[in-house]
Amino acid sequence: MRLLHISDLHAGKRLYDKVSRNEDLVYALEQVESICKENRVEVLLISGDIFDKRNPDNLSEDLVLDFLTKMSAMGVHVVLIAGNHDSYDHIKKYKHLRRLGRVHAFDRPHKDIKNSIFEYEDLRVACLPYPDERVITHFSEDTVRSYAEKVSLYMKALAKEVEKARYRVLLAHLMLDCAQVAGSEYNTSPSYMIKAQSVPEEFTYVALGHVHRHQKVEGAVPKTYYAGSLYQIDFSEEGSDKFVNLVVLEDGMAKVEPIRLDLKRKLLKVELRADGNLEQELDKLSSRKDLLIKVVFYMRLSDHRHHMLKEKVQRVLGENLVRLDVELLQEGKETSLENLRQSLNIVDLYKEYCRTERGGEPSQNLVELFEKLTERASHETAQA
Repeated sequence: MRLLHISDLHAGKRLYDKVSRNEDLVYALEQVESICKENRVEVLLISGDIFDKRNPDNLSEDLVLDFLTKMSAMGVHVVLIAGNHDSYDHIKKYKHLRRLGRVHAFDRPHKDIKNSIFEYEDLRVACLPYPDERVITHFSEDTVRSYAEKVSLYMKALAKEVEKARYRVLLAHLMLDCAQVAGSEYNTSPSYMIKAQSVPEEFTYVALGHVHRHQKVEGAVPKTYYAGSLYQIDFSEEGSDKFVNLVVLEDGMAKVEPIRLDLKRKLLKVELRADGNLEQELDKLSSRKDLLIKVVFYMRLSDHRHHMLKEKVQRVLGENLVRLDVELLQEGKETSLENLRQSLNIVDLYKEYCRTERGGEPSQNLVELFEKLTERASHETAQA
C-alpha cells in the first residue's frame, strides 16, 4: 500500500498582506497530483494547517476544494486534520464530503477515540488534529497533569485503539521538543512541546504537521516525520527545499521516500547599496522572474537621491519586490528610520523630509517658523 504525506498548505497566505502565495500552493499541489498518479497512491495524508487563517477567503477555499475533489475523482482517499491555523468549526464542514467521495476530515480531538480513526483495508490512521489546550483539558478533570502529559496520554489511547491493525499510522499536528523549526511557525513555545519519546512505539509511521522544515524526528521510536510546508512560507525559509513523503507499507513495515518539489517562486533577501554597483545588481535581479524579493537598501543620510533611488528599485524589480526597507548611513553608522527620528530634532526631520520627498531644501521662512514653534513648545512644556 502506498501513502503520500503532505502538510501545511497555508492556503490564503500573503506576504506582508501584499503578495498572495496561492499560485505557489497551486503549483505544489499540481505536483502532488502527478506524484499520486505516477506512484499509484491510495491514501493522501494532510497533517494540518490547510488554511493560513481561521476564516479563509473564498478564492483559497475554492482552491482547496478543487484539489480535494480532484484527488477523490482519481480514486485517492484523502485524510486531513485541522492545524493550529485552522478553525475547528470550519474544518468540520469538510466532514460532509465523505458522503460524496473519498475525503475524510477530522476537525478536532474527540473524547470518543473511535471517532478519530480512519479505516482502509488493513490500514488504520489515528487522527490527532491540533490539540488546543482548552479541548484536551476538557477531556479530563485532572488539573495536575501538564498539557504535554495530557497529549501523551491521548496518543497512547489512539495507539491502543488501532493496535490490532497490521499498519498503524498516527496523523497529528503538534510540536515535538527536538524538532528543528524553520522560524515561520506559530505556537512553538516550550509550554506546548511534546517529548519525542512519548510518541507510542506501536505506530508504523507517524505523519506530523506544524513544523515547516522537512525532517525525520530523532528521539521517537517509530518512523516519525514532519513533511514540512509545500512552499517557502516566508523569508525565514529562504533557501530551504520542500518535500513530500511517499510511504510504502509492505511486510508490516514502512519505507519512506522523500520527494523534492519544485518551487514556483523562491524567496530571496538581498542588500543593496546606493554607493555600490546598484545598476548591475538590479539588472541581475530583474532577469529572475522566479523570485520574490525583500530588499534592504543602504543609503547615506547626505545622499539627496533617496526618493529617486527608492522609486528606481521599485520600478526595476516590479511585482517581484515584496518589501523594501531603507537603512540610512550616518557618520559611518547604520541607522534605521526609527533611530533617525529619535536622533534628530523636528527641524532636522522636516529638512530631511523636504530633501527625500521633494528633492530640495525647505524655504528659510518655514525653517525659521519651525524653530520658533519648537522653542515655544519647549518653553510651555518647561512651565507646565
